Amino acid sequence: MSSKVASVFLCLLWFTCIANGCRCFPKHPQRILCTQNVAFVGKVTNEVLPTSANDMYIKYHFTLLKSIKGIFNPVGSTIIVQVPFQGSLCGYKLTVGEHYVLTGARNNNEITSTTCGHFHYKVCDMTFQMVIYLFTIGQYSYKQNCICKDIINPSFEPGVFDENKGCKIPQGLNSDCYYKTGICKRQGAVCEWKNVAC
Repeated sequence: MSSKVASVFLCLLWFTCIANGCRCFPKHPQRILCTQNVAFVGKVTNEVLPTSANDMYIKYHFTLLKSIKGIFNPVGSTIIVQVPFQGSLCGYKLTVGEHYVLTGARNNNEITSTTCGHFHYKVCDMTFQMVIYLFTIGQYSYKQNCICKDIINPSFEPGVFDENKGCKIPQGLNSDCYYKTGICKRQGAVCEWKNVAC
């Protein structure tokens, strides 16, 4: 009897997720940058809407301003990123003419970006710390600290945590501050938060 109840519960949960769209928890930008294979800064120059009912993606054309990871085209070239519709699973909308830093996943020469597991920030909305962590390659950059990429929020990811591989966002505090100002950095044998005054 309990297996039938569990099956019904899982079916209801699945239908709820489909009906309500994207369901995922927020991830720290250091964790995202270290686990995704594309990151760059670009200016949106064009938005191409789908031409058929079977196409679920908007294609954004970017002028490449800076490659952070995984883009080997010269500065000034055009990069195309496909994004699901804002109302569909994990989609979002960008503004033509704005400058963004975003991550994505490359598959067969196509770059896809969603709200789940990637980030897209307007450059003008980024904190000073995030600019340093993303755009530099020194000891206080995300790229140089990818050994500490397992950054978790126990509110969403309970369970065993290894402080040799990452940092835990403290519960009950202003976790948003950790996303905007903190970097998880190796200190001796463990990873620790740096530059956080939350």
